[in-house]
Amino acid sequence: MQIHPLDPIGAEIEGVDLAALGDPDFRDIHQALLRHGLLVFRDQRITPDEHTAFGRRFGQLEGTEFTTTSSHPFVIVLSNLDGQGRLTSATAHAMVGLAINEQWHTDSSFRANPSTASILAARVLPEVGGDTFFASMRLAWDELDDARQVELGDRRATHSYAESWQRAGGELSASMRAALPPATHPLVRVHPETRQPSLYISNHICMVEGIDDHSARRMVDELVAFAARPGRVYRHRWHDGDVVMWDNRCMLHRAQGFDGEHPRVMHRVTVAGAGAVEAYRPGGECARSFDTSHCAEPVPRETP
Repeated sequence: MQIHPLDPIGAEIEGVDLAALGDPDFRDIHQALLRHGLLVFRDQRITPDEHTAFGRRFGQLEGTEFTTTSSHPFVIVLSNLDGQGRLTSATAHAMVGLAINEQWHTDSSFRANPSTASILAARVLPEVGGDTFFASMRLAWDELDDARQVELGDRRATHSYAESWQRAGGELSASMRAALPPATHPLVRVHPETRQPSLYISNHICMVEGIDDHSARRMVDELVAFAARPGRVYRHRWHDGDVVMWDNRCMLHRAQGFDGEHPRVMHRVTVAGAGAVEAYRPGGECARSFDTSHCAEPVPRETP
């Protein structure tokens, strides 16, 4: 297995088959995810069962109870096609979800126990557009000045899926609202495995404790713009067989729009969160840079 760092963040991994992954390679992939936050695998034509089997090695999976086109209990289908394979209208339920995905966010931040990681596989790609962009909230935190870090250190924010839908022009059903109530998390978190501090921001944020809604929106927009400023974003241009995995505990991402006259079908498996988000405490047990002593296995040496 070879690990090639990407510019400016993430890494591409070669020489592995995700459908037949041995324990040593899995441990190296796990450690690469902790170090880089974002991993790209090429030429992986995995089935839904193989996709979920890979995801389960990282923990329990989130279900697909709120999607309408998935026939697999743990594979979320992100698509502009309906259940019969026909193109859907721009106002369709699934298309509102795709519009939300075009905003910077981290998956499932609106849950009480947000997701650990996401694994996205390309199935059908449009001729133009549909790229995915990634930014590191860990890097953004490290690059904030001391005064800004102090300002943010003890703040908490509320994330709401219903609010995201309203901003995108849609409306969640009463059952979905009941199942996904707003969740409040610290604006600065500690990664449970690496012990590194990181911003924890998302377009799903609707309120920041201690400030009015307008100021909260401005604060979130400024922090997202800082994290995703030029020179800090990796743009993934999809190819057939690509699988991309990212750590939702420290990564932001967004999808690029595309011509709705062309189909785009992506399969996502989401590794569920293992518990509540831990707040960053200045002076607490926290690593400023990646320290392998916090992890069970050594980080593999990278190949230039």
